[in-house]
Amino acid sequence: MTDTTALAPRRPLFQITGFKFRLWPIVLAAILMQLMLWPAREAARWLFKHEPGWFHHQVWAFVGLAELFQVAVGLMAVAIMRRCLPQADPYLRWPPRRSYAGLAVLIGAGMALLMLVADYWPQLLSRTAPQGGYEMTALGIPGWLAVMFAAGPNEEIIFRGVLVGMLTVLVPGRVRLAQFEIPVSGVIVGLLFGAAHYGSFFNDPLYQAVAQQLYAFLFGLTYVWLMERSRSLLAPMIAHGVGDVLEVAAVMLLSAAWA
Repeated sequence: MTDTTALAPRRPLFQITGFKFRLWPIVLAAILMQLMLWPAREAARWLFKHEPGWFHHQVWAFVGLAELFQVAVGLMAVAIMRRCLPQADPYLRWPPRRSYAGLAVLIGAGMALLMLVADYWPQLLSRTAPQGGYEMTALGIPGWLAVMFAAGPNEEIIFRGVLVGMLTVLVPGRVRLAQFEIPVSGVIVGLLFGAAHYGSFFNDPLYQAVAQQLYAFLFGLTYVWLMERSRSLLAPMIAHGVGDVLEVAAVMLLSAAWA
């Protein structure tokens, strides 16, 4: 008997299938990204500047308000997309089967370690207290931890729910590396996700800014993979939030220990 499996062609290690390039949806996604992020952030900044007493002069409270505004804008964008592009799936649902929540926590913990090393390796090597700019007070510590975890739901609604959902329809295609496979839209939005952190080039050391671009892109791909596997935004929200909150917690602990 002939072994048909031996005659079957092997799949290439890297493969792109069904890809149809269109520039205008990518430009639209970049514009929408700014429209969903920038006005909400600047509205919160304006309130923080003119009414600092409302925030008890706590920077984390400004960050939390900006996130709240961005979540509202993201949910409005999901509603509009459902009407204007009904075939797009924002994955804004409870996981229909497996949630992948446990895996998301583990991935988030790994991301936190990677970010900690990438962002603060000079301080880690010299055992110098990392300067994260967080208020180390009874109000500031839980406040910062809360808003850092909230970054997961906030940014995943905008980047994976709206932008990946839209581009999956408008720029079709799949990309595969070994067993890791996601839509081409996830790669595009991963690049946009990295670009959204451009402010680090103005505020942080160059090594830190470059590292943020690289790991934001890689994390963006992972979030899309979790979203597709679970058919929900819950797992990427958890991984994103856990990664951010654990890195900040580690920075706070090291700052207290090495101060």
